[in-house]
Amino acid sequence: MPMPPRLFPGDVELGKRDDDHRPGSKSGVGLGIAWQHRQIPHRPHRRTLKRIALGILVLIGFYYFFKNMPTDLESPRARPNYGPPPTPKPHPPNPPKDPDTVPKQGQKDTVEVPQHDFNGPIKFYHLASSLHAVSRTRGSELINNNVLFAAASLKSAAILLPIACDMAIRERNFVHFALMGRDEIPMDILQSVNGISKECKIMFHDARPDYSSQSSDFRMEVSSAAAFGHINTFIHPQATIIDDSGEEESWFSRGLKDRAITLGRTVIELPDNAEKNLMWLNLLDSASLSAWNKVSIDIIVHAQPSASGSLIRLLQSLKKADFSSSALPRLTIELPHDIDEPTRRYLEHFRWPPVPDHTTGSLLTLHHRIPQHGLTAEENSIRFLESFWPADPFMSHVLVLSPMVELSPLFFHFLKYNTLEYMYSTNRGDLRQSLMGISLDLPSTYLNDSSSFTPPVANSTVGENVVSTGVTPFLWQAPNSNAALYFGDKWVEIHDFVGQLLSSQHTLPNPTTLNKKLVSKTYPSWLEHVLKLVRARGYWTIYPNIDVQHSLAALHHDLYKPPEEYSDEMKAEASEPGELTADPKEHLSLKDKEKMIIKTSLLSILPKKGELPRLSEMPLLTWDGELVDVDEFGGQAVDYSTIFRREIGGCSEESAEKDRVGMFAGDLFCLNDPKI
Repeated sequence: MPMPPRLFPGDVELGKRDDDHRPGSKSGVGLGIAWQHRQIPHRPHRRTLKRIALGILVLIGFYYFFKNMPTDLESPRARPNYGPPPTPKPHPPNPPKDPDTVPKQGQKDTVEVPQHDFNGPIKFYHLASSLHAVSRTRGSELINNNVLFAAASLKSAAILLPIACDMAIRERNFVHFALMGRDEIPMDILQSVNGISKECKIMFHDARPDYSSQSSDFRMEVSSAAAFGHINTFIHPQATIIDDSGEEESWFSRGLKDRAITLGRTVIELPDNAEKNLMWLNLLDSASLSAWNKVSIDIIVHAQPSASGSLIRLLQSLKKADFSSSALPRLTIELPHDIDEPTRRYLEHFRWPPVPDHTTGSLLTLHHRIPQHGLTAEENSIRFLESFWPADPFMSHVLVLSPMVELSPLFFHFLKYNTLEYMYSTNRGDLRQSLMGISLDLPSTYLNDSSSFTPPVANSTVGENVVSTGVTPFLWQAPNSNAALYFGDKWVEIHDFVGQLLSSQHTLPNPTTLNKKLVSKTYPSWLEHVLKLVRARGYWTIYPNIDVQHSLAALHHDLYKPPEEYSDEMKAEASEPGELTADPKEHLSLKDKEKMIIKTSLLSILPKKGELPRLSEMPLLTWDGELVDVDEFGGQAVDYSTIFRREIGGCSEESAEKDRVGMFAGDLFCLNDPKI
């Protein structure tokens, strides 16, 4: 088939502009120049160069990213959700074991142990709901009735939960329990396993962080501190109780205690067998527990010449005492000028505390007397009272011990329990201002040591009918020098009182009616001064009344020696009616049958299963054994102080009554008053 004819002739110039054929134009030259321009290459544009460079950099970046891509990334973390936490999915059931898949003997077990290496940010998804639900406990207030038990280890939780339940049932405190460990056990299962029912009235807090089972020790330590900080913000626990039996996680103890110190909160560490030896702790309220670590006690022993046996026996009983969960007291021994050889050798190897503690060092202080002559009654009183001065009169107290005493291993528990209850409890404020101390010794005689003493019993009445009687601790105005704790504020007042009393004795004539010595010379001379103070102030001491066969402080008379300041005088005195001598036949206390020290648990020996009565419920005795009520007791103190100010204080009948100032006794003396 012939091709179609061309539309235009082949020699016709297609698209030729007519400008090339304008007259006068040099078409040949124009085409030459145009051809030359086409032959010269164009230079690349600057924008094109930038694009090429950026493209090369992007390619290099992709290359290194894919080459070094990490392969051990954690699963992406969920965004924080402030609503109710989602219900966790149940774990898939364990597949049945296939005999072919069970590793044979010699093969390595392929069970994966969770690695504790996660250190991501910490979130508490279950803590807020429980903290907001306990507003009824007044946790927003700094002073409240909240007590917290906290644990990370399930073994420690099993130890603490029964103790917490017992405390909560008594309803003196609002009891909380916080779990801060790695285990993913549900809280209801934890309660069920440990026998905790709704009757326990414990408020539980799940203070475990997210990813707890994978968290590192450092993250868990920080988590424990952070969780305690959140709990403190909402409930302000007055005391936090943790396990110190060796079952608890170390990172938990470090984190919680460090944060508690920063926040100024009390942490009580319960040792092994606390459920047997420290159950009296559950009878205290939150205010008493708050003072647990703040109270300090010093021990003073006034050794006598040539009495090494008694001193060694006392120090041995101190070494056997139970000071668990408490700071050990400082021990001061006042030595005479002449130290016998057995005492010297024993003290060379004696260590206090018995178990060395690098954090506290030695707590033993020995004072050696320089004068070679025997002490007078005044010198002995001054030397003994100067052995202690409280750094904080309301927190520092002193235990006075005679070398003749052997202490029960429970003596410190008894003192601390009574001190915390009667000095710091919010519910025991009645008559506290008149409490001078707590005695471990139950005397068998009055202070004159010539009349037998019988402790009173408590009568429980309904209306006018007496329904029961029984032994009870009682209040006695008579001070004690064998084994007694004196509170710091009263010790400060004793210092001031004795200082002004001795000045009065050197300045004024002998008093007419208050000159008689009322305390036997079988007791040290400073006791006479303290008796004058308690009669003028109306103070009393708590005395235990356990049973007739056992004691917290047993006195041994086999190695008895009279006080050094009276030894020569008592040897020279003849035995006369009404006079006091060193002959045991003339002193009833030296003929008293020695008692066995108590070694069982504290609650088993105290009346009413360990519950301490109020001060107002105890029998009250004057120094000479008269049973009186509080009003009559106060009236006798006013009458005695009036006579004391006139005969010993140097006050005239025209002298105006002075206001009592703090812990001082200046209102009883007028020696330094300006003369009118």
